[in-house]
Amino acid sequence: MAWPFTKRKQIQQPGRWDLDRTLLYWADGVPWTIGDACVGTQIFGTTGSGKSSGSLAAILKAMLSAGFGGLLLTAKGLDCPSYVKMARDAGRESDLLIFSPDSPLRYNFIDAEVQSGVGKTGLVENLTALLMTAARLGNKDGGGGRGEDQYFRDEAARLCGHGLTVLSHCPERITIPDLHRLITSAPSSVEQVASADWQRSSFCYQRLQVADRAPKSESQRLDWELVLNFFLNEWAALSSRTRSVVLSTLTSTTDKLSRGAARDMLSSPSPNVSPAMCYDGAIVIADFPVLVYRDIGQLIQVILKFCWQRAHSRRDVAANPRPTFIVADESHLLATEGDPVFQTTARSSRTAVVFATQGITNYLEAFGPQSEAKVHTLLGNLQTQFCHQQTDIKTIQYMQELIGRSRQFVMNSSTSRESDWLAPLFGGGGNTGVSAGFSEQYEFELQASDLNSLAKGGAPDWITEAIVYQGGRRFPNGRTWLRTAVKQSL
Repeated sequence: MAWPFTKRKQIQQPGRWDLDRTLLYWADGVPWTIGDACVGTQIFGTTGSGKSSGSLAAILKAMLSAGFGGLLLTAKGLDCPSYVKMARDAGRESDLLIFSPDSPLRYNFIDAEVQSGVGKTGLVENLTALLMTAARLGNKDGGGGRGEDQYFRDEAARLCGHGLTVLSHCPERITIPDLHRLITSAPSSVEQVASADWQRSSFCYQRLQVADRAPKSESQRLDWELVLNFFLNEWAALSSRTRSVVLSTLTSTTDKLSRGAARDMLSSPSPNVSPAMCYDGAIVIADFPVLVYRDIGQLIQVILKFCWQRAHSRRDVAANPRPTFIVADESHLLATEGDPVFQTTARSSRTAVVFATQGITNYLEAFGPQSEAKVHTLLGNLQTQFCHQQTDIKTIQYMQELIGRSRQFVMNSSTSRESDWLAPLFGGGGNTGVSAGFSEQYEFELQASDLNSLAKGGAPDWITEAIVYQGGRRFPNGRTWLRTAVKQSL
């Protein structure tokens, strides 16, 4: 399929995609460049603080006007119309691609990995990582950090990887429905392995036979022996309870991906959208808002984000240096443990990641128990940080620690009076002593009142305020942070 934006590479202006090109100004003499965008941005702000209509909108408009392609993820039902309006205002309407059940666009994430040329081993590893990331979305319960739960997740990953290896040696294309059929028809006992009835009816056994006959290199033959041993010995010998928990950890995801909207949108036999389109300027809006589609909307968008990240990591920026973006408002709804890993190389792939959420507590809840290190790993790889009006204590503490302490002088004084009861009789007064001085202290540069008193915007001026921090930068005020005002997008 031909797209009108594929010709834009031929009319690029010299220096158009230089990393030091300015996208916008946060204040006089405070530019924000393409290079700044490509090292990641995190926006915080309580509900109604103006984070979405303020700094997020300003950044997105700047990237659209500069010609970025990208992926826009959605949380609320009004997100898609809002993004469409921004694209139209920037003269980018012809580049819009709406990925939704009502549009003709379809994707096939397995085919995308197959076409990437990573080879069978890399394909299996990538798809296993993706499916286990998706599986964790539906298995964030109160026991998420216990050793026994980690065991079940590790075994589910083994089951997934071995199942995908079987399918990769079969002549048919790999599909999630086939993976689901394979793992659910695997032997449930050692006796069943030798059963003629099971062999005759089991899709797992049939695929094992086909795959066993496929030509293999010496390395692949050694791996194949591990696969056979897993299904015919280890898996069959597991206790029924253990096998049931491991199986459900994976099938909760493969079942969703095998039916309905998830199957139609992500496993299409005729895919017509891909991350590569963004390199030529396509703006893909994933119109599956999480607060509307719930689990399915979350699942679809997490898979899209993961696939876009994988594709961007493999991208040859020398062949096409156009920057791209991945933007997620209410980012805690779509956050995964793969995000900080991708962010470490986002600059080299010229990918501008912009996340926005109310506060750090949302991330802690999203990542589950024992998640503080994961959250700080993510935030540590997002170099530009905006904080709009804030009441979340953890976010306030984080911003204070991020910006740090400075030497401050505190004035102190004291007054003392010695009373003499005879002095009034002779027209005198008591003795008075006054002392004053300064003390040197190291205090947080930002106090809680600085963050919770920021202007929230709205009528009549439609101006919201934010604290801007950028790693390694000192602003004209001599500090590592800047209080700025942002015009809201209406």
